[in-house]
Amino acid sequence: MSRIITQNDINKTVTIRNGKEVVRSDKLAKMFERTHKQVLALIRNKMEFMEENNISLRGYFIEEKVSKPQGGTFTRFYLTRKGFDYIALSLRGKVAEIHKLWYIDRFHEQHNLIVEHKLTAKLNKTDDMWLEFRNEGKVFRDKLTKAIFDKVVTYRNDVEKKMNDGKYYYHYTTLIYSVLGIDLPKGTNPRDVLDKRMLVRLEDMEDKVAGMIMECDKYYKECYKEIKEVLLK
Repeated sequence: MSRIITQNDINKTVTIRNGKEVVRSDKLAKMFERTHKQVLALIRNKMEFMEENNISLRGYFIEEKVSKPQGGTFTRFYLTRKGFDYIALSLRGKVAEIHKLWYIDRFHEQHNLIVEHKLTAKLNKTDDMWLEFRNEGKVFRDKLTKAIFDKVVTYRNDVEKKMNDGKYYYHYTTLIYSVLGIDLPKGTNPRDVLDKRMLVRLEDMEDKVAGMIMECDKYYKECYKEIKEVLLK
């Protein structure tokens, strides 16, 4: 028996890409209890119809090629709100109707959040004291970035011969946001929308984590694990 899909499951599938609310075709397929192959066929059929009738695909679907671990690639799409509406209209059944309504709710919530954050960022930039706090915060962000570079990136490059950061800039940033309870849509820069109090807390946490990274004399993965355990206690 398949697991019952909840509204919370659907909420998690609507994300922000390039400032727009989108849902991935494979996640959409799962939520509507279709195979990804079926959804891809439906999307391509709709795209073909639009092209035949000189209707621009821009603003509906974003195609993406994804590498497979075993080699080769597969295709998936990001559907904007317009793309979702167009595809969802073709899906029938009681479950599909309920899920459409849940998706519509989530798209509107995400859109309202984007608008709200844009307004907040605009207002913040007219606040001289906020701007001072924002500029001071760059020092602590740079300190954290340097600590990760010195203790992680350099080691990966020199010892492991891996020419990337292993996503540790992202890992530490995500950890800090989690500890502080900062939960914002992807694509939103917290430094643009946080108030002065939270900016100070963010600076303090980045300063603390930078120090913990530099003081740790273990393997960088062990350092991250240890720091995470300490912060999340």
